[in-house]
Amino acid sequence: MSSKSDAYSNEPFGRPSRRAKHSFLGVLFIIVLLAVTISLSVALIIAYLTPYVAPSTFGSLTIVGIFAPILYMGVAICMLLWLVSCRWKTAGVVALLLRPGLFRVSDFYNIDFMRKVDVKADSRSISVMSYNIRGFYDDNSRNCVSGYVDYFANNELADVVCLQEFACDMRGAGRIDSLFKARYGEDKFFVNDVVEAGQVVLRTYSRHRIIASGNISGEGRGTSQWVDITVGKDTLRIFNNHLHTMSISANDSEDIAEGRILQDGDRMRSIVNRIANNSTIRASYVDTLRTVIADTPYDNIICGDFNDTPMSYVYGELSKEHKDAFVECGSGYGYTFRPMYGTLRIDYILYSDGMMAQKYAVDRDVTLSDHLPVTATIKLRAKK
Repeated sequence: MSSKSDAYSNEPFGRPSRRAKHSFLGVLFIIVLLAVTISLSVALIIAYLTPYVAPSTFGSLTIVGIFAPILYMGVAICMLLWLVSCRWKTAGVVALLLRPGLFRVSDFYNIDFMRKVDVKADSRSISVMSYNIRGFYDDNSRNCVSGYVDYFANNELADVVCLQEFACDMRGAGRIDSLFKARYGEDKFFVNDVVEAGQVVLRTYSRHRIIASGNISGEGRGTSQWVDITVGKDTLRIFNNHLHTMSISANDSEDIAEGRILQDGDRMRSIVNRIANNSTIRASYVDTLRTVIADTPYDNIICGDFNDTPMSYVYGELSKEHKDAFVECGSGYGYTFRPMYGTLRIDYILYSDGMMAQKYAVDRDVTLSDHLPVTATIKLRAKK
């Protein structure tokens, strides 16, 4: 008959049943963690690829790019759990997957002490604002022209203001023209419109002379206008863009943010398909727009409502040979779209490589539109 010590010789502290239970839970934990890590890692890899692969290739998986920051944090948490579990090799593999994302963190978030210090503007600087004003409707679908008049009257006006979804037939909209003319001065007031389907959809105000202009109609895929302005002895081309909508309503945004959409499979599939289809539509348009930008004889600034995040084909194409004012000198989390708890940055100011961003700001105090106004001060390329 074996002794009591022999019975427990293979179990420390003489508690075999407890150890067995712990081992089962430990194995279960590892299995679940591995499944979650693999799922999030595959999704993150797809998110990494979205700026470089046309949406038509990914189909409904295009939506993954929208959640890139969440996926990145999820994989980072998995890595920490692998470290706590002393699974060093697995943690190392996950860390390698996280490495490419480190170079994209600034697309979404910039820490104050790491960003470039604002540089004082001079005679070779130009300030630009981009703002989707949602047809002058507020969150309750009421006319809010007076609110915009007050906003522009009580804030410093940028040298160039690019507005999207400008509804010139809205009652009182003419007051915006009067205000800009008064603030800029009669001899320094220039305006250019793009009309589509009988409506003014883009309007650009400038205190610098507009010497040429044109527009690119995407036949429902998006609308862009360009204006050539003179800044001193330089000529600069400004692109004002409103790309095809995401087709996500306010109710959709709220339900997605609250997670209620998970309870309705049909509606969730409808939203995913809409996002995927509209991403493909924007991509086909941006290929055309990119050709026009590439043929531009001057340095240029590309701004507007792209309706896409930094992890998208649209952003990847438009940012070629350009820098992002937020990435260069923004701070904090750079969202520009108020719904969905402010998780999306879809409004941009990009500029030709060779110029320099001196200041960037998003005004999060104004709630007139579902978008936020974005402003940047850009210094022109030094004369050769």
